[in-house]
Amino acid sequence: MRQRTVYLVFWIMLMILSIMGFILIDLCTINPTQISGNGNVAILFTIPTVLFYLLFLFNFVRWFIVVVHEFTLKQRLILLITLSITFIVLILLEIDFVQNLIDLLGGGPEDPESRIYQFGWYNQYTNTLFFNWITFCMGIVFSIFTALCFRNLKKQLTSSIH
Repeated sequence: MRQRTVYLVFWIMLMILSIMGFILIDLCTINPTQISGNGNVAILFTIPTVLFYLLFLFNFVRWFIVVVHEFTLKQRLILLITLSITFIVLILLEIDFVQNLIDLLGGGPEDPESRIYQFGWYNQYTNTLFFNWITFCMGIVFSIFTALCFRNLKKQLTSSIH
């Protein structure tokens, strides 16, 4: 029981650190209406955030594989349909978010009239294209889907051995 509690506390800490990293990146991303002269300060938080987020998702998959083991076939099917719909909605929201930011910036990095002309796609104005609540949720949905796939693969391997 103690090991489960330690594992749960570790997982919650990873989640909190990931969320804090996403928030810090958002706070350090320059508003498209402002001019930045300090470069991309958010890059300082990017690598730790990615590491914490990937660890969080990896451990989430491990935990959810155990949880989904108790689900019936009907529950897994409902979950799969819900995940698919949620992922489609998140993709549409991300596309809208990206398009709005590109419009505010006056175009992409290849457009001479754009604020990010010749900067590349990852810069002080576009950090939030990659690190926002939508992409955070996409990772969680993808993790649940991955856990479902691993659970089914594990079940097939177990039944083929016996």
